[in-house]
Amino acid sequence: MCVTRAGRAVAVSNGRARVEFFDGRALDGVDVTLVKAKKGEFVEVFGNMALSVLSASEARARKKAWAEVRRGAALSAAEAPRS
Repeated sequence: MCVTRAGRAVAVSNGRARVEFFDGRALDGVDVTLVKAKKGEFVEVFGNMALSVLSASEARARKKAWAEVRRGAALSAAEAPRS
């Protein structure tokens, strides 16, 4: 399964960006040459490459969706039988 993550490009230089994701993690060296992302824009990242630039509303929707996924995973873990 392939999963992309959305985050904000907080620094861009020579086609590479530092992207801060919604979970507080960051990734340096993301290739943004394909989408020509600028500092402050939201990007969709797979591996170490930005695949698209997201609007602010798209980014908010992704952030909300990931929050739901994490909450569901936490509930599932809490309900799992203990061995």
